[in-house]
Amino acid sequence: MAVELKDTYVVHGAVTTCTKGMRESRLVLGESHGVYLKNAAQVSVKDIKPGENIICFGGCYSLENPATMAAAMKIVKNVKAQTGADFEGRIAETFLQEGGEQTDAVRCAGECMPEIVSVKWDREKEDVSVEQGKNAVMGEATLTCKYGGIIKIETSGQPEM
Repeated sequence: MAVELKDTYVVHGAVTTCTKGMRESRLVLGESHGVYLKNAAQVSVKDIKPGENIICFGGCYSLENPATMAAAMKIVKNVKAQTGADFEGRIAETFLQEGGEQTDAVRCAGECMPEIVSVKWDREKEDVSVEQGKNAVMGEATLTCKYGGIIKIETSGQPEM
């Protein structure tokens, strides 16, 4: 009988996704808290540091990310330089639309540099501490990025049983 993700503890190497990211990533622990599950360091609710615990998702599609708009403007300048056409007023409808029938191929992505606004992972085991005052994270936990992305734990990182 398989255990559901929401009922599992999260460890170093768990797969994460962001609703505004281009690809999945991994949750990383730079240093162990001393608690291991199946030889992997266990994640605490406070392991949310960008670039240290939360790693780049390849690119960011968020319209709120200044890097995405900068990437779109770079395309506009290149097109204008090569063709003489000026379509700066159509950037949003051409490159930056969200939803609808648009595919990733026509969306513009900026550099992914997560900026976490959550104070901790939102799913924890309140009676299991990884460190004093820092509870264990459970599967399917989420964080929110400043640019509107929801970062979600997709796998626990534990080896398959």
